[in-house]
Amino acid sequence: MESKQALIDERTIQLKVEMDQLVENIKELDIAIAELNELFKARAELLKEQFEEKKMGLEQKKEKHEQYLRELFEQVPQSETKTQRKVKLLCGDVVVKKAKLDFEKNNDKLLEWAKANQRDDLISRKEALSFKWVDFKKDLLTTPNGIVEVATGELLDIPGLEVIQTEEKLEIKY
Repeated sequence: MESKQALIDERTIQLKVEMDQLVENIKELDIAIAELNELFKARAELLKEQFEEKKMGLEQKKEKHEQYLRELFEQVPQSETKTQRKVKLLCGDVVVKKAKLDFEKNNDKLLEWAKANQRDDLISRKEALSFKWVDFKKDLLTTPNGIVEVATGELLDIPGLEVIQTEEKLEIKY
C-alpha cells in the first residue's frame, strides 16, 4: 500500500513540475508581449513625430499657396453678395467671406448668468437615467429554476434579465 502511495505522490510531483514549467513559460511570454508592446509604443511615437514634421511642412506650403491665391484673388473681377466675394474657377470656387461681428461664448458662464437672472427659459435640463444593477444584484439569487428575489422568495421573470452558465476560465497568478 505504501509503494502505491509513493507512486501517486511521485506522479503528482511530476505533474506539478510540468505545470510549474508551463507557468514559467507563460510568464516569459507575458514579458515578451509587454516588451513588444513597449517597442510598438516607442515606434509609434517616432512615427508620430515624423508625421507631425511632414504635416507641418505641408501645412506651411499650403498656407503660402493660400496667401498667394488671396493676392491673385484681389486682382481679378469677383461676384459679390452681402456676405461674400467669389471667383469661379475650373477646379473650384475661391470664396472670401466678408468680415462680420459674431459671438464668442462660454456656456458655463452663460448658464451661471441664466440661473442668477431666473432665465429658466434659457436653461436646458437633461435627465440621465441608468439602472442601479449593483444595488439590485444584492437582492437576487440564481437557482436552476431562475432568478429569485431574496426578500420575497418570488421567482422573477423580468425581460432583459436571465441566468446564464459561464465557462470555467484558467487564471494564472504570479
